[in-house]
Parts: sequence; structure tokens; C-alpha cells
Amino acid sequence: MREHRKGQPDDQSGRTYQNAEREVHVNIKPYAITISHQLGSGGAYLGEKLAGRLGIPFLDRDILKEVARQLDMAEAELEDREERLSSFWQNFARLAILTDPSVHLAARRYLVSDSDLFELECDTIHRIAEKSSAIFLGRCGWYVLSDHPRRASILVTADPPARIQRLRELYKLSEAEAVSLMKTNDQEREDYIRTFAKQNWLDARYYDLCLNTSSVGWDTAVDLAEKCVRAKLNLPVL
Repeated sequence: MREHRKGQPDDQSGRTYQNAEREVHVNIKPYAITISHQLGSGGAYLGEKLAGRLGIPFLDRDILKEVARQLDMAEAELEDREERLSSFWQNFARLAILTDPSVHLAARRYLVSDSDLFELECDTIHRIAEKSSAIFLGRCGWYVLSDHPRRASILVTADPPARIQRLRELYKLSEAEAVSLMKTNDQEREDYIRTFAKQNWLDARYYDLCLNTSSVGWDTAVDLAEKCVRAKLNLPVL
């Protein structure tokens, strides 16, 4: 599950995946900002606000939409598989389909493996980052773009009580349901990232800036992120 931005401003940058592919920077070489975040910590909010200040695209679901287009699949068919590994029975079903030509075409949507999906998202992220400056939310961005010459990576976390309260507000959950969602998402994300990145995504050494929004607040977190990005990438201060 990815955190929806209910009740928050729309992308202030006004830019999309398509804009990112076409955009040309005359004076500034393309740069990439990756935001890794815990569910309910405000990572999406920070990304949208920062994109608005920098005037570059904020890319979250745009990556999923592009991968779905490449696969000729509905976005909804891939949404629940992002940043999580398939279950044993899902993998078993794909294997059964591959070995039974009679149901191959009818069940095409089951044939995309976790590794296929990861590679397609990686390729899409790389292609955009080569052409345009953008902010990438999640999807192992810090790992995928680790060799990008102009990259800034940010980790956004929050204390469990704050995350639980946020999830309750977003999804109209009881406290017990919010706690369960938080723990499940944390475990699925950790398993997924360890499988493909082979690293601990909460290790501060992989990031230029680590923010706990419970300590500094969401808007102060945006201010700090902007200062960090401008300093590292030598962007002009407006």
C-alpha cells in the first residue's frame, strides 16, 4: 500500500511524467531527488511541496502508470504489487499458467514476476532521470539512482504514534487497524527492498538527509530538505 495524499495540496509543480520526458534544462544539468519514506510519515507531502519550490516534476504513481502502459495492463492490476513480494500462491499461479498454454492468454496479467516489475520500474526511473530533473518517491530510488552524478537522497520517518494517527485519518481506521497496517507495510517494504537492493533501506549512510517529521514537523521538514538539495546540487537560492 502506498500513502495517498488525501486532504493535501495537489502537486504544486504542475508537472507530470510526460512533462518530465519532454523537459529540457538549459542552464542546469538534470538532477534527481529520491525520497524514501515510512507509510504515514509525510514523504509524499514533502515531495510535492519540494517539487513546487524547485519547479520540477514529483513522480509517484506516474511510474506505475508508465509501467502499466508498457505492459498493456490496467494500473489497478499492478498497484497492490508495488514494493511488496508476491505470496507463495501468487507465484504458484504464475507457474501453473506458464506450464498450461490453454490458460496462458486468458491469465496474462499474472505472468509479470516481481523481478520483471522491479526491472521495468528501474528502467523507467533511469530513463526519466537521464532526460529531466525530477523527484522520485519510493521504489528503491536511492538504490536505483545511486550512480546518478547529480542525486540527492532523503529519508523521511516518523514516530509510530504519529504514523498511526495519520493512517487513521487517511483511511478512517480504528487504532488497531492502523497499527496492523503500519506493521504489515513496514515488513513488506523491508522484505521487498532486501530482496532486490540487498541492503537495509533505513541505514542513514545511504542518504544525504534524514528527517523525522514527528520531531521537526512537516513544513519545517520541507524547508530543511530544500536547503539540503540546493546546497548539495549547487542550485540557485531563489
